Amino acid sequence: MHRLQENSTAKNIQEIFREEKAKKTSESKLKTSYIIMPSDLNGKNDLYGGRLLDYADHLAGAVAIRHLRGSVTTASVDSFNFLKPFHLGELLFAEAYVSGVGNKSMEIFIKFYAEDVITNERFLGAHCFYTFVATNLKGKKIPQIIPETEEERRIMAGYEERRRQNLERVKRNKEYENFIQIDD
Repeated sequence: MHRLQENSTAKNIQEIFREEKAKKTSESKLKTSYIIMPSDLNGKNDLYGGRLLDYADHLAGAVAIRHLRGSVTTASVDSFNFLKPFHLGELLFAEAYVSGVGNKSMEIFIKFYAEDVITNERFLGAHCFYTFVATNLKGKKIPQIIPETEEERRIMAGYEERRRQNLERVKRNKEYENFIQIDD
């Protein structure tokens, strides 16, 4: 676990911030909203899952670019959990922030929740993790990340384990390349 994630006293965070040019999550966090329209629906009249993946990739990419202040590319969708369907006319909200930083990559956490415009009730409908790779660091380091809320601390606390699992998955996927056929 990186020391930004394990040491959370104000003094330690200030020292690390100065040493490593770390950034607070609020410096790259982004939020957006969207009203679900008929063109967004699948055959069951729920928001089409592919549309949500597209929104996630765009929002997470913007967060990664904003954090790095440089170019990135999507490396992987590490997990995408669909919890409850979103429906026509609901307000869809998305929030994304950096949840872990490696040497050349960063993990972005995205959550989607909706609001019923009539009842004002809200519910969490999906959350996911994407990994982005910096494409042109030129000796520059990706800034470390400092959590500011309890949610961020808890999400970031699991970063090293998620990263380990992702590296294992990447290794397994490389092995598939040896036998996957692409001809007819």
